[in-house]
Amino acid sequence: MWTYTFRRLGLAILTLWLASTLVFMVVLFIPGDPVATILGMDANPDVAEKLRHDLGLDRPPLERYFSWLAGVATGDLGTSIRYGISVGGLILKSLTLTLPIVLLSLMLATVIAVPLGILAARRAGGALDFAASLFALLGLALPSFWVGLMFIYLFAVNLGWLPSNGFPQKGWADPLNALKYLALPVLTIGLARSALLTRMVRGSLLEVLSQDYVRTARGKGLSERVVVNKHALKNAALPVVTVLGLEFAQLLIAAVVVEQVFGLPGLGSLALTGIQARDYPLVQGVVLVLAMFIVALNLVVDLLYGYLDPRVSYG
Repeated sequence: MWTYTFRRLGLAILTLWLASTLVFMVVLFIPGDPVATILGMDANPDVAEKLRHDLGLDRPPLERYFSWLAGVATGDLGTSIRYGISVGGLILKSLTLTLPIVLLSLMLATVIAVPLGILAARRAGGALDFAASLFALLGLALPSFWVGLMFIYLFAVNLGWLPSNGFPQKGWADPLNALKYLALPVLTIGLARSALLTRMVRGSLLEVLSQDYVRTARGKGLSERVVVNKHALKNAALPVVTVLGLEFAQLLIAAVVVEQVFGLPGLGSLALTGIQARDYPLVQGVVLVLAMFIVALNLVVDLLYGYLDPRVSYG
């Protein structure tokens, strides 16, 4: 177990290095000049050259890469060209908004999908199964930005129950007020992602319920509730856990769109600002942090397999 964990950690570090190197190379080919973005196209050439030197953009790409990599090794992601402050500080501030959205959306999706998928599997072919399948189909078909706009129109404009955009200046100083601003984004993302999870839970449980050991349990006279909860659900959870790991990455991507719809200054908005401003350190830092989250979650999912299925070997 420990040998496998350390091996996976080594692979995770290699993956992060490859991801950071690839991003650094791709960022070099982004069209446009950060100096021109900051000073304008008609800037004085001497002033532009001085700013380019101050930002380190006149150094060879390989030198800039090793300088950035050395900074990452010590926890320094560099200084933002656009904002002139630490990239790490900007990312930490944005994460205080994006992470709650992602985690709350994942919780909402799980709370909806697991019971609904179980009920649909237990009543396969019935009205409830049809309703669950229709819900899943609509959730997969409707784009998040459109659903978000409809929620704004219904809950913010017509009913006036919730704010339509932005985030309070005091941030999380008043948690209840902050959650009001996140309610619609979380609802938008959570409902959309619960659609896929519902289909996964239903399909996985139906496959397990057709196994011989489940029929044996039913033959012993056990109630359907005991058969599902005690014998079938744990084995059916294996593919669902895998999807949950992948869902985290999808939620981060969905947050980029939803943050734009609701005017939230999260990590997605920060990344788009960095791309538009040709802020190379900021874009590299955001991508690296996202990759760290995804790699770490995949490691957790792999380790959970051993708990859910004793047949899995970590040799």
